[in-house]
Amino acid sequence: MSRSLLPDRFEVLAFNGDRQADAVLRWEGDDRDHDYTVTVEGPWGQVSGRAGDCFEALMRVREQLEPQGWLLGVNGSRRDTWASGMCRGMGGFQVYRLTPFTQLTNADRILTFDPAPRETLATIAEQVAFEKEWTPSP
Repeated sequence: MSRSLLPDRFEVLAFNGDRQADAVLRWEGDDRDHDYTVTVEGPWGQVSGRAGDCFEALMRVREQLEPQGWLLGVNGSRRDTWASGMCRGMGGFQVYRLTPFTQLTNADRILTFDPAPRETLATIAEQVAFEKEWTPSP
């Protein structure tokens, strides 16, 4: 998807145990400077993260929300997703859905900020562990 067609505002769900809440996620930035900010507003107030791509900026937001028990219901927060170097070089707007023992294809790319079901969400630590398990050792 062309970045110019990607909305800069997403209505998303956030989860805290059995609790579900509406949240608004926004991103801003550009490729020239590799400077992106993701901001999420919800029951916790407003938190922002800044990084060289949107996936990493989302991680910075998640680092602030997870200690409060919140998980964001977007593809970038799924246990089985990760942004490759290529995805990050294109702004981090897409992530790969990782399937163990399977080679990645373009069909495995999904949009970072699109909705994700509650049962697929994970903490950053769980997501990193899954990615390391999936990635073959050199």
